[in-house]
Amino acid sequence: MPAVSHPPWLRRLLTPTAWFYAQFMRIRAALYARGTLRSRRLPARVISVGNLTVGGTGKTPLVLWLAQRLQGAGLRVAILSRGYGRRVREARIFGNGIPRVEEAGDEPVLLARRLRGVPLGIAADRFTVGLQLAARHQPDVFLLDDGFQHLRLARDLDIVLLDASDPFAGGYVLPAGALREPVEALVRAQVVVLTRARQVAEDSAIEAVRLYNPRVPVFRARTRLVAVLDATSHKPVPRETLAGVPVLAFCGIGNPAAFWQDVRDWGFRLAGTQAFPDHHRYSADDFRGIVRQADRAGAEALLTTEKDAVNFTVFPPSIPPCYYCRMELEFEDEEGFWSTVLGVLNLRVAREGRYVQ
Repeated sequence: MPAVSHPPWLRRLLTPTAWFYAQFMRIRAALYARGTLRSRRLPARVISVGNLTVGGTGKTPLVLWLAQRLQGAGLRVAILSRGYGRRVREARIFGNGIPRVEEAGDEPVLLARRLRGVPLGIAADRFTVGLQLAARHQPDVFLLDDGFQHLRLARDLDIVLLDASDPFAGGYVLPAGALREPVEALVRAQVVVLTRARQVAEDSAIEAVRLYNPRVPVFRARTRLVAVLDATSHKPVPRETLAGVPVLAFCGIGNPAAFWQDVRDWGFRLAGTQAFPDHHRYSADDFRGIVRQADRAGAEALLTTEKDAVNFTVFPPSIPPCYYCRMELEFEDEEGFWSTVLGVLNLRVAREGRYVQ
């Protein structure tokens, strides 16, 4: 997972700064826990989806999964996001249509494409934009994307995602490592989801979680390929289109190695890879470099993620053809996870699928 990976000498150099940062995060969390700093509450239930580390653990696919399940249960859903990488600072609310990446960020745009009609609030101050959303759309549940460290907003359920292959990213706090706060912050989690569970034996990851939060429910999830889409037309293509075809996989996500492994697990023939920074916006020059890399690797097609396709600023090349993967989280115990979410929120769902408070 390491979105932050330093050589040993640099990590040692950064360790004193990391110690002060860790102490600051401990004090901050303690002040919120004691009520010295106050979390503000929105007029609806709030589910936070977050993690302990920088880099990708599957937060956006889980927000998507939750939004679809909650909608299916008859609940009105809204999403709150900081909108990382957007170019405007003002708060934005999107009720219909697809926002531009420049004003919302790539992950909210992806959610808007997949969740038509679900309102989005994009701002650093998610309480204020949440109040505006509540006044306009009266949601029953807010989904707080990447919210574990956003303690200014009260939540009813804290879901923390951990990469099963390295749940604590080596154990080093920023800037020496990838942890956003010390590992003991995991005690705040009410549900833990281990993502990429099929790539490792999860028992050691579960034992590590239990050291810090002995009674938290732990669920396993993996990435499932839903469809392969043409990056120009955005239309699905049969997976057989790429059967046996050598592909160059490229991406700008928090954990590119996980995508490479997914490509192999899905049965594609991986000829080469090319990684870009997280949230990278692709230019014509980038695609020229990708095509050169594909030529060197002997690849006959390009393959990337749906999030990366959102970040294309130009049309991808037609030769070699470019495709992107639409993915979803798949739970080992889906109904157990759903029942736990409803139980913590004090909701129950009737047989016909509607929710009852």
